[in-house]
Amino acid sequence: MEVNNVGIIGLGYVGGPLAYLTAYRGYNVIGIDNDNEAISKINSRINIPKELKQYECDNLNLFATNDYTKLKKMDIIIICVPTPTINNKPDLTILENVIRNIGDNIKKGCLIILESTVAPGMTYKYIRNHLFYNNKLKINEDYDLAYCPERIDPGNTKFWVGNINRVCGGASETALDRAMEFYKSIIKGKIIPMKSIEETELVKVWENSMRNISIAQANLLAIICDKYNFSVKRVLNGLDSKIEQFGLSLSYPGIGPGGHCIPEDIHYLIKTSNDDIKVNTGLLKEAVKINEGMPRYVFNKIVKEIDNDSNKIEKMKILILGISYKANLDDIRRSQALVLYNELKKINNNIAIYDPLVKNKSIKLLEEVEFKKYISKADIVILACAHEAFLRIDYTKYKNIKYILDCWNKLDKNKIISSGKKYIGVGE
Repeated sequence: MEVNNVGIIGLGYVGGPLAYLTAYRGYNVIGIDNDNEAISKINSRINIPKELKQYECDNLNLFATNDYTKLKKMDIIIICVPTPTINNKPDLTILENVIRNIGDNIKKGCLIILESTVAPGMTYKYIRNHLFYNNKLKINEDYDLAYCPERIDPGNTKFWVGNINRVCGGASETALDRAMEFYKSIIKGKIIPMKSIEETELVKVWENSMRNISIAQANLLAIICDKYNFSVKRVLNGLDSKIEQFGLSLSYPGIGPGGHCIPEDIHYLIKTSNDDIKVNTGLLKEAVKINEGMPRYVFNKIVKEIDNDSNKIEKMKILILGISYKANLDDIRRSQALVLYNELKKINNNIAIYDPLVKNKSIKLLEEVEFKKYISKADIVILACAHEAFLRIDYTKYKNIKYILDCWNKLDKNKIISSGKKYIGVGE
């Protein structure tokens, strides 16, 4: 079946690059979003992925709108909307609204592909069931259905949507073949077929749950090293000697994972495993507990260190550097740095945040001029997000700084200590 027209719903950090890539590969693409700013950026061509050539994107067959009726001519409809958690409970409200909107706008024979993260069984529950009960549409007859979960690593300079490996499952052999053919036509990476949609859903939630567990291991190791007064860096370096020969992988401690994927996807797996298949998910829950407790852990650590010096953190001037969830990004979703800030704010109002990458009007941030003045007066500096710009600062030249809390163990510990300042790391 010839495919020319592709509709992509959700034009955020996943759907936006996918829309550009799909159009770049020669398809006619309609992007759908409720956010007027996202629509404007696509139509103005001002957020083209750096991996694509700007001048070749001027005449792409790509148009963004909020009008779902434009989907009636689409051969493929791809759904790339957020599936967040609220209080660690899956919230599929956005996905439900999308399915409700596309129900009357599906071309017969259309292939629907879900890329949003869901747990095993949810693609059928939220798409097949809704389209049948509300629109009388039969799967494998009126439309085909596939699941090909997004994979993206913001800030990665090597892998992006155009070359990262993907997994794909279909509700039928036809659906799988169609989805595989499409993704192979746009992505220069492996497209791995799975036996079912449910298997594919499990791959997605497990890969991020696995990262969550690995990070929890590293954070637990850091806590153990603190108790023994060991250096977690030296311990990890020792472990790396086996990694080198056996091809294993290490995670590193910090104040916990943030963003839309790692801290959220694990809760989809916990819920479905507990509710649907009655599997004990204690390991997953403990990983969540460790990671979500890290801001409080480093808070307690610096308070104790300051108390031991007969000082009071409540009376000190605090500067937090970075509130993004990941270094060199502007994304603050589920930022553990913000959690740490809120803990500190409870006992000290004399606290400021500087993050030159974040543009968020809901958070009071220092401007660059204000930052330069503030760091010259701060008693405590907290590296909460390791942006490269912060790693280049020579903190030892500021005589006013008494304590440096390095939440990611990225600074030169020995240099800081030699300058007469207290260095506090995670497991250091």
